[in-house]
Amino acid sequence: MIDLIDSLGQGENSIALLGREVQVYIQTNYLADIDQFGLDYRAGSASQHYEATVPSKELVMSAFLSYLAGDNQWRTMVEWKRDTHYEAIQG
Repeated sequence: MIDLIDSLGQGENSIALLGREVQVYIQTNYLADIDQFGLDYRAGSASQHYEATVPSKELVMSAFLSYLAGDNQWRTMVEWKRDTHYEAIQG
């Protein structure tokens, strides 16, 4: 997982996803146009999908490791905003 996140923005790897079950996950992707990372989490339904933009791989890595450990610190590391995009698609 560490190597995958570290490789984002280089070559073929553009996304990293860590899931607990179907539709319960945290994921990231490199946003080259703004040189930052998109960070998302979903806790089940489309109405439980949140997103944030973060400035560094280190913060992404910390969030992923916290999520993996189950300590929930990742929830307060960034300012999450509800992503309604998937609700619109399903609607």
